[in-house]
Amino acid sequence: MKKRKIKVENPSLRRELELFVTSTNFLLKKVVKTMPPIILLRNAHPSYRGNFAKELKNAGLINENELKKFIKIS
Repeated sequence: MKKRKIKVENPSLRRELELFVTSTNFLLKKVVKTMPPIILLRNAHPSYRGNFAKELKNAGLINENELKKFIKIS
């Protein structure tokens, strides 16, 4: 089985998101390093998704359409 490689633009943001995901779902600990940012965001606790979505958008890791799924844009 071939391992997925994820390009990391902002390692501290990604690491923080990985920690938030594993804090609420420890079963994902072994796979968070291979998850794309949008999948990590979907597995984060709902209370933190909006903030992380904005930060991921600013870092260029998700696009505008993906951002709209997590925050209300007026």
